[in-house]
Amino acid sequence: MICWLRLFVVKVAAVAFAIGLGLTHPGVAGPQSATPTHGGAQTVPQDFERLWSLLHLDDLVVIMREEGFTLALASDVDLLGRPGGQAWTQRLEQIYEMDRLQRDLQREMLAALNPTHLDALCDFYSAQSVQNVVVLEVSVRRAFLDADVEDRARSAWLNGLALTAHEDAILHFVEVNDLIERNVVGALNSNYAFLRAMTDAHPVAAERMTDQQILAEVWAEEVEIRQDTSEWLFAFLTTAYDPVSEEVLDAYVAFSETDAGQALNHAIFAAFDKMYLRISADLGRAVGEFSSQQEL
Repeated sequence: MICWLRLFVVKVAAVAFAIGLGLTHPGVAGPQSATPTHGGAQTVPQDFERLWSLLHLDDLVVIMREEGFTLALASDVDLLGRPGGQAWTQRLEQIYEMDRLQRDLQREMLAALNPTHLDALCDFYSAQSVQNVVVLEVSVRRAFLDADVEDRARSAWLNGLALTAHEDAILHFVEVNDLIERNVVGALNSNYAFLRAMTDAHPVAAERMTDQQILAEVWAEEVEIRQDTSEWLFAFLTTAYDPVSEEVLDAYVAFSETDAGQALNHAIFAAFDKMYLRISADLGRAVGEFSSQQEL
């Protein structure tokens, strides 16, 4: 229930960057024992650690880190107007440092998740049938790192070749969890954070974008982001849930409507949104600083 998060930070912001600066290219009651988490910087309840493991969140962070880092690395010319070289690679390694991503995400999710739901969440996600669904989600998310795999899945869904008995269940799942809107809002906020930090790093105050200009650039991409989000999301869910039985998927969707399911959905989006806002701002700041060095 977590791999349907989608991000557009670099892909969309690269276009907005070119337009904006005119470069060449563009959301447990009672005492609990706790165990240390990544890097020993914080402690978390054991039942939260269990839920984290059941959701395979460490695997997902690895996948999403590879996705973001690889895209940013390959977009150096689009973002900077020139090859970024070793300095750009090193800056990205700092922004996408794995332990920090895992530590920040765990902290934000723990803060956002009502602990009274932990028992129900762990009970549900510990069932083997549900674990099978989570493994499928993670596997397909990893497979979508290959652009050809993603393109084939999109094409199959757009051409009606991926229609299954799960179509109604998937549509209901998307609607009840507000997956399209949440992803779109997250992407818009991330792109705003990128452009805000980028323009603040520009050395010439008179050449910085105003807040109104930044908002205009962000909203100019909303229709495209919404369409791309919808296509990606339905292609992903159709592919991931194809092997799942109707009974298991119906139970999976039904649980997402419960108080515990909705609490988890809220906590996941809240945690990832904060993580991506930080990444986006760091990327924007890096682009602004690198571009400043070029101008100097």
